[in-house]
Amino acid sequence: MIALGALLALVVAAPLAFAQSKGGAPEPIDETPFVLDAMEEPIGAACTFPVLVEPSGRTKEIDVPERPGEEERTITIFPAESYTLTNVNEPENTVTLNTTGAQQQTTLENGDVVTVVTGLNLLGDPDAGFVLAKGNFSFVFDKDGNLIQPLEGEGQLTDVCELLS
Repeated sequence: MIALGALLALVVAAPLAFAQSKGGAPEPIDETPFVLDAMEEPIGAACTFPVLVEPSGRTKEIDVPERPGEEERTITIFPAESYTLTNVNEPENTVTLNTTGAQQQTTLENGDVVTVVTGLNLLGDPDAGFVLAKGNFSFVFDKDGNLIQPLEGEGQLTDVCELLS
């Protein structure tokens, strides 16, 4: 989906060498189109207009051995993934975004969930907004689902709402 939760653990490539795949090739995304209402949670800083979201592509989840202080670590890859986004109020304003990034999600022993994203990812954050992130970024939620580290990292953020205005 839109990777609304935690997104960054700095090095994704190295753990892949020791990763245990959940079997087989990436599977087609099983997601039907949906509408993100204006300012809908959990994105927090969504567009001021509703957005039709049409995902396509493939995904694969890979279990990665935990390191000290971790309870669980998973890498999800999104080869050939894209989202077609349409401004529902102005349907002529549509864009298809390539989102072939990767996401590493780590649950720490204290329950915090750290998400690291690399490559191209569609993200929502109360501070950054609804963005296409290109680069290396992360965010952290506590065990109760509260954002404790907003989106931060290195790369380029493109405002999706501006693209659809």
